[in-house]
Amino acid sequence: MVTAGASLTACARVTGEMVADDDPAVMSTWWRSFRLNLRQSLAWWLPVLVLVALSAWEYLILSDSSVGEWNGGASGALSGLVLAGGVLLAAILVWLLPLAAFFDAPVHRHPVQRASSRGGASWESTMIALVIVAAPAIVFWGLAASRAAVAWFMVLIGPAFQTYLIALLQRSTMEALAGASTSES
Repeated sequence: MVTAGASLTACARVTGEMVADDDPAVMSTWWRSFRLNLRQSLAWWLPVLVLVALSAWEYLILSDSSVGEWNGGASGALSGLVLAGGVLLAAILVWLLPLAAFFDAPVHRHPVQRASSRGGASWESTMIALVIVAAPAIVFWGLAASRAAVAWFMVLIGPAFQTYLIALLQRSTMEALAGASTSES
């Protein structure tokens, strides 16, 4: 769990290079990115992990029947706010992973604002990326007959396939940012 941030960043690096037609050596590129981004990813992953754990705990408390009986409307609204916070966190991570993978600046100095202001990092592509991230969970809970297939897909291919699809969405933005960073140097 502690090194999941570096693993996801390395996965974003490999899939980003695949989308850019750089034909990476998958294993060596993944390990190199994992080692280079381990310390940096701990700076953002550990707080994210704490936020996710606290959000899950709060969501469970708010959805508890005794709290719901006490004030159902307030607990439902607060549960919705916790869920909205989780969606916002996922939207940030959709862009943070490739930015951390391809740019050497510390996390707090990444060009997130430039990415969103360039037009390629539009709300539409972020929403599509969130649907890609949420699709397995939606299918898992929505179609009971397909739960085993979804579970096996996520175990064997899942996060890498999702990251590849998101990298396809973000290709133009990442190329623009790479071009801007080399012209500023």
